Amino acid sequence: MVANAHEFLYWKTNPEWYDYDENEQPYLTDKAPLEAREAFKKYLELMKQLENHPDIRIL
Repeated sequence: MVANAHEFLYWKTNPEWYDYDENEQPYLTDKAPLEAREAFKKYLELMKQLENHPDIRIL
């Protein structure tokens, strides 16, 4: 799979859109717009795939 980092990390472009919980996991704030929410969803899906498939590498 080839993807642009913007697809997965747009939500991190504005510090007001995200924060971290007590387990240092990111979450979105109410200020995050739809595009950031969609990118965050893709990010979470990617992280899940990486956990389930340790043979996948990100270059």
